[in-house]
Amino acid sequence: MYKRQNSDNALEHFVRRFFEINGAVIEQRPDGLEALLPEHLAVRLNTPEYLHIATGENAKEKFTVNYGSPLLEKIVDAACDAAPLISCRLDFNYIKRQGFDRLIQNQFVFFNCVGRVKSAAEVRTAYLLLTCRYLAQSDEQKEGLIALAFNLETGAAVSDMAKMLNTVERTFETDSASTLSEDDKVEEILTWVQRQAGRVVVREIEPFQDSMNRRFQRDVANLEEYYEDLKKEMEESLKRPGISAQLMSDRKNKIRLIPDELERKKADLFKKYSIRVKLGLCGGIQIRTPAVKILFQTSFGRKQKQLPMIYNPVTKSMDPLVCDGCGDSTFNIRFCDRLHILCPACSTKCPVC
Repeated sequence: MYKRQNSDNALEHFVRRFFEINGAVIEQRPDGLEALLPEHLAVRLNTPEYLHIATGENAKEKFTVNYGSPLLEKIVDAACDAAPLISCRLDFNYIKRQGFDRLIQNQFVFFNCVGRVKSAAEVRTAYLLLTCRYLAQSDEQKEGLIALAFNLETGAAVSDMAKMLNTVERTFETDSASTLSEDDKVEEILTWVQRQAGRVVVREIEPFQDSMNRRFQRDVANLEEYYEDLKKEMEESLKRPGISAQLMSDRKNKIRLIPDELERKKADLFKKYSIRVKLGLCGGIQIRTPAVKILFQTSFGRKQKQLPMIYNPVTKSMDPLVCDGCGDSTFNIRFCDRLHILCPACSTKCPVC
């Protein structure tokens, strides 16, 4: 009986949190919950905007929440549609406070300029770690998970953060849980994901892609050999005595059509072994952590520019800088005449200027 009561309490807490997160007003009653739902949520659940929700194992009213009830099934479906976002706080006994000049020199390449650390101060910053599921489909399919980490302040992609996070002391903050769809930076985050996910997935599926390429080349070689043999056989048949003029004309026409038919078959094979990738967001962790913000002063000729940089205590390295032109993360830094930070791809013609 005690276990059933705990189970009912956990279920009621889940339902209450679901409604609150989705903008409903909830009031506790002795026999359940009174709920005032926003219009979009009432439409989604196919309920009135105002309703009484009965709870408990023996609840018999129209809108009840117990295991197997229709309303709970709809709530679970709606909750699973949104990618969950949880928050955690990182704690460190020690954070690096010196030696940043050497660290920056080892990580970054600055074209045609020199630089030095002007100041360093401990700050609080936030990262977003997103877990995405990919499905690569061709003649076969491959699926897996990739992790993408971004500094929420700068937008820099931090490639090593996900695999090193397990080595750090973490405190999860359940009270601040929300959904990614509610984040006011969602459009900017989606841009970051679109920019980084493609190259990460390409690395992940490289063996799969190599396998499909080998099979494609093998089948193309077999196809070319088959049509070459077919052409020779048909050409030899034209030399046989007694062949009629009509049959000879038909076979010559077929021989002329062989290259076109071969190209169509190759196109079919190309389509068969082409890889289509679907990417879906599974969830994310918002990471609040101490870090060190560094002002790095670069000089080239009489021009100077101060670059704010972040030392990441999780990776024990500097985060990359973000190109002003394309938004990509880079350790290879160039500047245009107006001192915009540029990656190598944007350095020939500054997109900002």
